[in-house]
Amino acid sequence: MRLRRYYVCMSAFRTPHALLRLARGRAAEILVLVGAGAILACDLLDPTLDARIYAASEHALGSVAWLFHTGLAALFVVLILLFVRLRERSADGALKNAYRGVLRGLVIGAIGVIGVVAFPTDPGWTVVSVTGRLHPIFALIAGGSLLYVGSRLTRPRRLLLHIAFFYGAGFVGGFVGGGAGFAERFALAVVGLLLYLGAYRSRVAGSAGDAR
Repeated sequence: MRLRRYYVCMSAFRTPHALLRLARGRAAEILVLVGAGAILACDLLDPTLDARIYAASEHALGSVAWLFHTGLAALFVVLILLFVRLRERSADGALKNAYRGVLRGLVIGAIGVIGVVAFPTDPGWTVVSVTGRLHPIFALIAGGSLLYVGSRLTRPRRLLLHIAFFYGAGFVGGFVGGGAGFAERFALAVVGLLLYLGAYRSRVAGSAGDAR
């Protein structure tokens, strides 16, 4: 009953027309590239942090914190746009339940991104503070949710294969770079690619549906 009331309330909420236009267009795909590019650019602008060893989230503590948070903000907006896009499409009776899992994944992913910003990591791989303990939890929530959303929107029946790619990329990154930092970045590159493809495919599918 609670879930039904939630979806009834969400369906009754009228999304602003400008936000609907952004959600229907290519803004989500562009912002995925902007967000991923901003986070990767942190390694180039702040070479004092060894990308082979340290986590990307440690840039939030350095001189390019603004760029790192810009990347996270762009990804957060992507989640909002995808939620608006899919919620509008799920209003159709035939697709009412098709995107329910993805919508929940987007909400959980947004919570994870907020947690990553609100609870910054501790320097190095040592955990000495409460925020340092909470940060990896929210990072896993965000990464796992984005992986699920991207996989479901790209190829709905290949989630296990995409998870295998995720771990495989992490293994290759750790082997090539010689540290956990590269392993994390290679694995997150798979998440970013799936999220981009998912945003693209969901837009194309919506355009094809409108054309009919």
